[in-house]
Amino acid sequence: MHIKIILILIYLFINGIMGFNKPRLYTRIPQFMVDSRIKYFLNDNRITNCFEFRESPTNLLLKCWRENQLVNVNINIDKEYQRRFIPESISI
Repeated sequence: MHIKIILILIYLFINGIMGFNKPRLYTRIPQFMVDSRIKYFLNDNRITNCFEFRESPTNLLLKCWRENQLVNVNINIDKEYQRRFIPESISI
């Protein structure tokens, strides 16, 4: 029992130092301006000269040139409700 408490305290301590649960403030992007904001983000990070691969209908992978290095860019549409565990059937 004491080992479980010690492990939980170690986890909480490391989690606090590493900042895994940093608070996030989402700011509103005006409607119909999302594509401009994404373009700005890519330009701001100097992402150029890309190759694309469509992993799935909701995931676009890019290999791009940035500051004389090849980098990976992942654009993923993630539905929040799919993350929750909802059992489809229960058997007894």
